[in-house]
Amino acid sequence: MIANDNKINGRTVDYTMTAQFLFGYLLAPGCRIVLDEKQFEVLKAYLGHIQAVGDETNFALEMCVDYRDEDDGAGYSVAWDNDGSPYEDDLIGTIMEQMSQSLGFRAGSIIREGHLIDLADIDQQIAEIRDRVAARHNV
Repeated sequence: MIANDNKINGRTVDYTMTAQFLFGYLLAPGCRIVLDEKQFEVLKAYLGHIQAVGDETNFALEMCVDYRDEDDGAGYSVAWDNDGSPYEDDLIGTIMEQMSQSLGFRAGSIIREGHLIDLADIDQQIAEIRDRVAARHNV
């Protein structure tokens, strides 16, 4: 486990270096990850599922930032790139969209603001996403 010296309870932390150590090849150059501790655990779970889709997707997380510690106390940025088959691109896009909705962000584009998914629920959520995307692509 890698400790983050600047961790403050309930506040966001720059986890970029930790993520580079754990998932380096899944991060784009210049990727920035600023989340709280629980959000980072959720991000790691989602990245594990992205990793399982396969290397040929050329997935790269470009940023995942929670702006709650900024002056206005809300907002987020999540960006990624990938270049797989149409099925893989749809699967990754759907997973990342759901992840963005499940990281506890506060912003107008979030359906349930502040809702952070339980780690135990992610595997089931991903299974449902895989089923829906497979049905769309007749896979």
